[in-house]
Amino acid sequence: MMKIALPIENNELSQHFGRCEKFMIVEIENGEIKGKEIIENTAREGREGVGTTSASLIADKGVDAIIVQNIGPKAYNVLKQLGIEIYKANSTSIDECIKLFLEKKLEKFE
Repeated sequence: MMKIALPIENNELSQHFGRCEKFMIVEIENGEIKGKEIIENTAREGREGVGTTSASLIADKGVDAIIVQNIGPKAYNVLKQLGIEIYKANSTSIDECIKLFLEKKLEKFE
């Protein structure tokens, strides 16, 4: 089983990883969605370090990959150190991003 996370706001992919409202965590098994969970981004109101704290928050949920539009260098480095793959979203549609991920059509941030 694999878990992917998406930063969301107003039922769309958020442009801001660290300051997003919530994260959607999607469980995937054998190329199919097995479950979804929404968690609050408790780090978003912080004054500094929100990206790295958000990265730790999703890592604690056992996430293997994340789909984002933008990500800061500190959060990027924390995710990389934790072995979490980072994919670039090319849509604000959550469903479209998940579909493209399942089809292996998303580009990785390198």
